[in-house]
Amino acid sequence: MSNRQLVVAAAQEAGVSFGEEADGPHGGTRISVASSDLPALLEAVRRSASGRPVYGATDGQRPQLARDAALVAQRDVTFFEYESADSQVLADERLGCTVVVAQATTGVHNPITEFTEPVDLVYTWVDGADPQWRIARDEAWASVHPGELNEFAGNEERFRTHDELRYSLRSVDYFAPWANHIYLLTAGQVPEWLDTANPRITVVDHSDVFADLDALPTFNSHAIEAQLHRIPGLSEHFLYLNDDVFFGRPVTPNLFFHGNGIAKFFLSEQRVGDGPAGPGDLPVDSAAKRNRALIEEKFGKSPIYKFKHAAHAQRVSTLRRLEQDFETVHSATSHARFRTPADISIPSSLAHYYGYGIAVAVPGEIAYRYCDIGEASAQAKLLRLLRDRDADVFCLNEVGAAAIDRHEQELMVQRFLQSYFPVPSSFEVGM
Repeated sequence: MSNRQLVVAAAQEAGVSFGEEADGPHGGTRISVASSDLPALLEAVRRSASGRPVYGATDGQRPQLARDAALVAQRDVTFFEYESADSQVLADERLGCTVVVAQATTGVHNPITEFTEPVDLVYTWVDGADPQWRIARDEAWASVHPGELNEFAGNEERFRTHDELRYSLRSVDYFAPWANHIYLLTAGQVPEWLDTANPRITVVDHSDVFADLDALPTFNSHAIEAQLHRIPGLSEHFLYLNDDVFFGRPVTPNLFFHGNGIAKFFLSEQRVGDGPAGPGDLPVDSAAKRNRALIEEKFGKSPIYKFKHAAHAQRVSTLRRLEQDFETVHSATSHARFRTPADISIPSSLAHYYGYGIAVAVPGEIAYRYCDIGEASAQAKLLRLLRDRDADVFCLNEVGAAAIDRHEQELMVQRFLQSYFPVPSSFEVGM
């Protein structure tokens, strides 16, 4: 029985009327009752919790077992059960059900600065070990003229999986349970462990979002990312994540959106390189230069910094407007089967600066960690992440060939992810 179900059942038993309130900032739920009904409801919850480790918490007070607590009847009270694994607390009062006293005036408990609209999540994912997919990729790569593309436009590491998606979805259940709906955008592939019957997640094929099917198959992340706003049913506000991005501690929608819907982006300390884009640039760098040229032409201002490889706050309306304003280069990127020096990178970069230019996005602050799992320092960085657990979002990227043995690298990543996210999520089969 969930925390909310416990409280609602108690209210019904006591004959107490209650109202629905907006969910709490960490994913907990809330109901409101009249102040005169609060004592009866608290007593009913205490009876319902008999024999179960249900706790009650009020602001500024240490949680107490509900069956024993003399909870003050004129204050908001949160009821919850702890969940833990391996000495790690996975659920506490942040996911509880809070009983609030209905206000005599409007009954509204949300500050104007709190973002309360639904926020979806969008992941892009590929199984680089799929034999059929690899054959199609190799055939497409063979048609590329030598010297046209950077070697990192289609290198093996770009498509290698360490089962990151499984653990990223666990991080959603742990730390962002308020996520409205999750869309997984793939090339007709589905992870074998994914529970596709879960109503909170939808697998979307590339063919469902590309306006021109002649652009498929594609092996270009820039091309795929250019189609996100075409996902059927996608909410206006959403977060875009690669599968190597994880929530590292409890976060709220307000980390990514202001209360009025304006999106936040997170600038990196790294600067966009000088000069025009060319095949000598890493694809991420050539795209950043192309983005800069478009922003300079459109708004007369020159972007300087790149962005953190975090969860990217997006608005569907912004992406649609961007496509209209940059139709030619948007189409060219969408039709490039591998990342080219002429590509733009939309949700991870261009959309942020474009959103700022049209006053729908602004800089924000986030606690962030980055680790290239191919570097010799990766083990030390992962151990610090496990120890500190102080990142809102972190990324485990793999840029090129590893400095450590492949087998040891795989063991290192799996040990880290299993230690950080030990409990299966609701998105896994059998859970």
